[in-house]
Amino acid sequence: MNLKEFDKISGRPRTLAHLVWQDWREWRIFLEFADAYFKNRGVKNPLVVEIGVMHNEQQIFYKELLGARYIGIDIQANNEPDILGDSHKPQTMQELHRMLYGRKIDLLFIDGNHSYESVKQDYELYGALTKHIIAFHDISATVNSDVLRFWQDLSRGNEYLAIAINRCNVSVSVKDNKYIDMGIGLIIKECV
Repeated sequence: MNLKEFDKISGRPRTLAHLVWQDWREWRIFLEFADAYFKNRGVKNPLVVEIGVMHNEQQIFYKELLGARYIGIDIQANNEPDILGDSHKPQTMQELHRMLYGRKIDLLFIDGNHSYESVKQDYELYGALTKHIIAFHDISATVNSDVLRFWQDLSRGNEYLAIAINRCNVSVSVKDNKYIDMGIGLIIKECV
């Protein structure tokens, strides 16, 4: 991944309402890992599905840095998703299947409803459609302990490789930087 391109994209002017809701260091490392993973496996133009798109700004990074085909799913129309709907509803799954044309998801990014049951359901429904990487946002966020709890349960009893990307800077308080303790967790399904 070209870090200059990352800096260029992340430096583009945006309104406050349209910021990428990630810790930039975690986000960059996550994208670098995904890029290297796909290049090493000869995956060109990976298919990325994101559940919970928060203004749909992250698709720029996937498309421009990974050359990805992108499908965003969200329940809120103002987030401008590709599929508008509840990720747990059969109609949403049907629309995704239609858009996949039989192809497997290469990278699934789960960042929708942060309750334990919702994250678990997204993992079970969409993880089965994913060939390579399943990513979870907020695996260490102190305000979303349900995602942390699910991540801990999943990574303890999982047959796949689990990787956590966390920025730990105890010199900055959560009050001063609300993104300090978010974390991105990765389940790597195809380790060969």
